[in-house]
Amino acid sequence: MSTLRRVSARRVTVLAFVGSLVAMATLLPSQPTAASPPDPASQEPIVQVRQSPMPIREWLGADGEPLPFKDDEEIKDFLLNAELTEQEDIPVGVTDPIRMTLEKDGITAHAVYRYLEIVYPRVKLRGVGVRMNLKDSCKFEAAAYELSRMLGMDNVPPTVMRRIGRDPGTLQIWVYNAMMESERLQQEMNPPDRLAYTQQVQMMYLFDALIGNDDRTQENMLIDKNWKLWLIDHTRAFYPRAKSQYLDQVIHVDRAFWEGLQALDRASLGDVLDDYLTSSEINKIMERREPLVELIQGLIDSRGEGTVLYDWVPPERQ
Repeated sequence: MSTLRRVSARRVTVLAFVGSLVAMATLLPSQPTAASPPDPASQEPIVQVRQSPMPIREWLGADGEPLPFKDDEEIKDFLLNAELTEQEDIPVGVTDPIRMTLEKDGITAHAVYRYLEIVYPRVKLRGVGVRMNLKDSCKFEAAAYELSRMLGMDNVPPTVMRRIGRDPGTLQIWVYNAMMESERLQQEMNPPDRLAYTQQVQMMYLFDALIGNDDRTQENMLIDKNWKLWLIDHTRAFYPRAKSQYLDQVIHVDRAFWEGLQALDRASLGDVLDDYLTSSEINKIMERREPLVELIQGLIDSRGEGTVLYDWVPPERQ
């Protein structure tokens, strides 16, 4: 077994867009860090529902070539069993994430390792305010991924629990060729399909409301070369007193998410999330579920199902 090598800390560049982009009005107002809502009022309602295939995600390696993973289970097996050959600090965020290089059966890929388990008696979050007894847990990253799959979402990268050294942590597959939302705004880059991007942002609002995550920032919104929005860094989610944000901006809802949300029950959540969350944290998901169901059902009743619901087709499948 080769020795795990640690390289010097440096900024891991997450921007690799090539070519020109269509000039459009800025979708999200520029702010230093906090995620801000787009303006849905200018969006035309979706009248025709698009048919979506089953989610099949293509993962690219550092060289831009597809990695030979057929599904999430193969990615999770790789994350659990691949040899760790190199690591480097990622100087973004406050949870000390580490980028790991993994190798197995001739495949080389990267993953983000998070290991912190800490409770802050009192902490002030940007754009949110003071939080008491805030838990910052690497397990929440795995919980967010597993819950996203229960809801039919495909934009939370596969994540597993894995012990590296003395401490247990999580490994999450790296999203290559992506930029942070803050970088997009700084460079005044705008999505070629404004409606599709707005839909993704609105689904992020619903997901964050369900998982009790009011710490979403522009640094944990990643946009890949297909303008797919990836959601990462959920270690401060599942906060029992989190405040839902921007739900008044939601006017479109992915049909798979809506069906998954309706189907959630305490037993199924426990089966999937017991390894990551406490019983009270799982119960809070069910509590937060109810107002979301009421919100979406209200939209359907007032605007019509064909206007509100759509079948999400990932940008890479279009």
